[in-house]
Amino acid sequence: MTKNTNAGFAGRGGHQEASGPGIESVELVVNRYGSVADQVHAALRQAIVEVRLAPGAPISENSICRQFSVSRTPVRAAIQRLSEEGLVDVYPQLGSFVAPIRLGEIQDSHFIRRSLEVALLREVAPKWTKEMSRTMRDVIAEQERVIAANDANGFFHADEAFHRLLGTFSGREGVWQAILAAKVTLSRFHRYWAKPERLPAVIEEHLAVVDALDQGDADAAERALVTHLDMVFVIYEQLPEEERKHLSI
Repeated sequence: MTKNTNAGFAGRGGHQEASGPGIESVELVVNRYGSVADQVHAALRQAIVEVRLAPGAPISENSICRQFSVSRTPVRAAIQRLSEEGLVDVYPQLGSFVAPIRLGEIQDSHFIRRSLEVALLREVAPKWTKEMSRTMRDVIAEQERVIAANDANGFFHADEAFHRLLGTFSGREGVWQAILAAKVTLSRFHRYWAKPERLPAVIEEHLAVVDALDQGDADAAERALVTHLDMVFVIYEQLPEEERKHLSI
């Protein structure tokens, strides 16, 4: 299991160089009856997505072996998988590093996510029920609670729970898994440049989707969802030039 060390909503400075805790902040209790490579991969991947391992952070085989008390073979396999997923850049003779957050990948990730979530919403709207509304509003209430508790990971997990419900209500959980895989770069971006003042607006955007569905207005619900998802580019445009230049093209 991994240990979350990102408790607050402190925004990053936008640096693509490694900053903050390194590999020593990632914990893993290895289950010797399971695949060690899979467990190391999962622990490192989660730390990268949650930016506990920031862009540019070194990924040292020796350090990981010491940290997790495992041999080099599963560590090397895990790093190779992360490289194939675009989360780690491997440079011969130099080493391996957490990949930068690339603007082109944000755009592609957003395109896939928006296309699929809008399609899910269109399927959910005709079958919308009061129970669905209550379930979504319960998740929004949880988001409000974790904001008050300054619980960053709790907020992001509740945010995913809100969007996942579109897959649940439409009976297409597999599509949500595809969205999760596609939005890794988006998740890294939102976490890396997290600003506490943005979070109440997220709540209002989620409420706008549910309110429109409650009113039977599928078109308004779709517009509200698209507006919400497109905010990633508003956030990008609002970044100071000094921070924006750290996004790799």
